[in-house]
Amino acid sequence: MPDRTPPSVNDAPRPSFTGFIAWRDLVNHVSLLYPREWHATDGVPVQLTPPPFAPCRAVVSVEARQLPTNVEPDDAIILREGLEAGVRSIASAQIERSIADSVGAMVDLELEHSYVADPVGDGAGLTWRRWLRVMYLKDIQFTISAEAEDNGDFEYWRPAFLSIMRTAQFADWAAHATGRSWEAELSQDQELG
Repeated sequence: MPDRTPPSVNDAPRPSFTGFIAWRDLVNHVSLLYPREWHATDGVPVQLTPPPFAPCRAVVSVEARQLPTNVEPDDAIILREGLEAGVRSIASAQIERSIADSVGAMVDLELEHSYVADPVGDGAGLTWRRWLRVMYLKDIQFTISAEAEDNGDFEYWRPAFLSIMRTAQFADWAAHATGRSWEAELSQDQELG
């Protein structure tokens, strides 16, 4: 009799992408690329999710906002300490890595941690892994949070998370395809190949 056990995430082929969509915030002038197969919700924060037929769950939250004051490169360490303190306020959080860097006027923070989900709701009691990237340029804060269960699902989605995280920028990806920046006439999510 054939084995009818569903394949585990470890047996599933690695995710592949057929192209990317440029997500653009026309107000705060930030953008990033996400896999064409994923879905973006409206609202704040924007939620990026893999297709429903994917072998496991993941979510990437994206938000940009204007701060009441400018952030300076010298603020990188104190901002990292604040981010770490916020994550440590989650009772079960275990910080795996934390980085603070500044390039020119931009401050770039990254933190990866695991945590046990709240005891109520979908995913209750499961251990999740989250990768946070918080970027600052002058008075704009650009936050990306990628997470999945820490049972192999996070590593399965790491290539997608990496693409999203590393394409986040204070510039318009659509300009690479159209030669025009921040034009509202362009669709909010611009396909780039």
